[in-house]
Amino acid sequence: MDYVADAHAVVWRFFAPQRVGQAAHAAFDAANAGAALIHLPAVALAEVIMVIEKKRLPGVSMAQLMDRIQWMQGSANYELLPLLPETVIASHKLTAIPDIFDRLIVAEAQRLGLPLITDDTLIRASGLANVVWD
Repeated sequence: MDYVADAHAVVWRFFAPQRVGQAAHAAFDAANAGAALIHLPAVALAEVIMVIEKKRLPGVSMAQLMDRIQWMQGSANYELLPLLPETVIASHKLTAIPDIFDRLIVAEAQRLGLPLITDDTLIRASGLANVVWD
């Protein structure tokens, strides 16, 4: 099975794995074993970069993050997705989610018809995505 990943899921998996839910770990493990593909939307990647820039995860440097991003780019198990106009247009219907970046990530999961790896409470409560976490 393939997945779309939210920003915090990727950051935590790499740098704070104790914060990641069991099912989310299983999804990442499946990707690392070559049994799944993790899609990372461009806006989620931008959020990951901002988290590290703003030092919201103490002890993690931008160089460490860039190493992980480079690893993902070279992996057949991760795909960094562009922001497509159709995703942006589709996001206007997702008004149950107030944050535009979260809307775009959910719209991407919907566009691809894939579950979303996230622990975001608003996304989970919206019912707009099949969420993988616990």
